[in-house]
Amino acid sequence: MARDLQNLLEHFNLENVCAVGHSMGALTLWQYIRDFGTERLSRLCIIDQSPKLLTDGSWEHGIYGKFDQSQANELLNLLREDFAEGVLKLTAFGLNRRARDKYLANASGWERSRLALRTQNPEPLIACWNSLTAADYRDVLNQIDIPAMLVYGGESNFYRVETAHYVASQIPNAVLHIYEGTDHSPHQWQRERFAKELMEFIDPLP
Repeated sequence: MARDLQNLLEHFNLENVCAVGHSMGALTLWQYIRDFGTERLSRLCIIDQSPKLLTDGSWEHGIYGKFDQSQANELLNLLREDFAEGVLKLTAFGLNRRARDKYLANASGWERSRLALRTQNPEPLIACWNSLTAADYRDVLNQIDIPAMLVYGGESNFYRVETAHYVASQIPNAVLHIYEGTDHSPHQWQRERFAKELMEFIDPLP
């Protein structure tokens, strides 16, 4: 995906790009910066993501603050058995109680997501998940030499607020926004605020 992004930027000769990455998109941007640097980028916006998804004895800023290789293996087995349900359970049984309650109530939005996921071919998506859980971008953060804006959900399904502060502390001069009361998609729950802050970040007022 990082190579796809590089191909896109080269094909259209795009420069001074403000790149916004949410979730897997953030991981893609970190991989892009590792492989290609920031020459074509002017600004970076990262939304609710950790540079390393799996936790261990020395790293607690990944999924749920506690999601190690054994849990990743269990999820992998579930994804192979029922891909859609595995994805939904990963989202539901995390740090956001409202998500858990809506999943258990089989709310209409969750059922729509389930049906949409079941139209997908799971094998390439499972391979993508394996790639994501194997990645570690902590070393990339302090190499980011362009302005960075970070947006995290105060009630993210996956990450505690400590993860947001860790990422902010590692990227030089990063600007951090915590959207209280929002989940893994803070930019969708507070759209007007996000659009306003992103535009001010791209083109700050004098």
